[in-house]
Amino acid sequence: MQVQLEAGPVAGFSFAGVQAGLKSSDRKDLGLIVAERPVPAAGLFTTNQVKAAPVILAQERLRAGHLRAIAANSGSANCFTGRAGMKLAQASCLALARELKCAAELVIPCSTGVIGHRYDFERYQAGLRMAVDALSPQGMADFAHAIMTTDTTAKIARTSFRAAGTAITVAGVAKGAGMIAPNVATMLSFILTDAAIPAAALRRTLAAAAPQSFNAVTVDGDMSTNDTVILAASGAAANARLAGRDLALFQEAVNAVTHELARQLVFDGEGATKLVTIHVRGASSATAARRIARQIANSPLVKTAFFGCDPNVGRIAAAAGACGVPLDPERLELRIDKVKIAARGMILVDALPAAAQRMHERQFTVTLDLKQGKQAASMMTCDLSHDYVTINAEYTT
Repeated sequence: MQVQLEAGPVAGFSFAGVQAGLKSSDRKDLGLIVAERPVPAAGLFTTNQVKAAPVILAQERLRAGHLRAIAANSGSANCFTGRAGMKLAQASCLALARELKCAAELVIPCSTGVIGHRYDFERYQAGLRMAVDALSPQGMADFAHAIMTTDTTAKIARTSFRAAGTAITVAGVAKGAGMIAPNVATMLSFILTDAAIPAAALRRTLAAAAPQSFNAVTVDGDMSTNDTVILAASGAAANARLAGRDLALFQEAVNAVTHELARQLVFDGEGATKLVTIHVRGASSATAARRIARQIANSPLVKTAFFGCDPNVGRIAAAAGACGVPLDPERLELRIDKVKIAARGMILVDALPAAAQRMHERQFTVTLDLKQGKQAASMMTCDLSHDYVTINAEYTT
């Protein structure tokens, strides 16, 4: 399914992104997504035991399966902020609910930024009023910019299809560049559709999309505290109940949008100069393939080799053998793109220059064939550069 990397309207939703002064920079830092009425919704959240106050509150509220609005701020994670942080998240939702004249329980809070800090509530309130005034069906790009932290670019994807003669749109925005690791990755992402579809079906759709998208990426192997993915459906397309092939098309559309957003997260990884897809095939089980792919994708030694355009077979093979999955080194076959650089437990030295040349590209693949079965898995990762260290060494100062 074709995906466009551009903002656009999703019937039934309005968007805004404003500069509320929550960050020291002059960038937008407070965004809103508002539905015309309460709509079905589902969410996925960080599995970190240290959860931000807005995550805890959002999890509680989405159990009911509906929302009216999402308020997302950048600059402060409002995490590890004690009872005061929870009171701040609740007060922030209540402030928006009053502006929209809806129940506070229908407002979902999201925050991203530095852990251990709360944002200024008076500035937040003033920003909400500005954002409500700025709400527009055309405001998706403003919202996408408002939730950025160390991101260098906004992340947007959209697609459409026809179901029973009705045109349906699925679009999403995301933020994330560092502390990216499964599950859900370190990110905020909001996927919206004008399809008429109940919350239970949205939960199943999101659960099916995550393993091949947001749970198949890593930048640095570190799990954050604020990860939130929300899928909401306005019903404005007024389609008939999705079933059979139409429901499969909806799943395909959500898969396409979430995969593209996940790709953009890794492409924009902090300090990244390479986007690398790790394919592990020939595994005895899908679980084994995923474990090996993740081990390779997270290895600092492998990632620094990617940065140096070094087809370092030893580092990749050692990472594969370190995750506890039984394998036979003499059966391994390794490729950089289509260049075979190892087979039968040995490096193919003459192929290394060609592989190194491929690694100078912005994107390339690493394929490890275990030759033990028919199962496979993939992970998207990036290199580990000098700039990553600089960004994170100075993140709170």
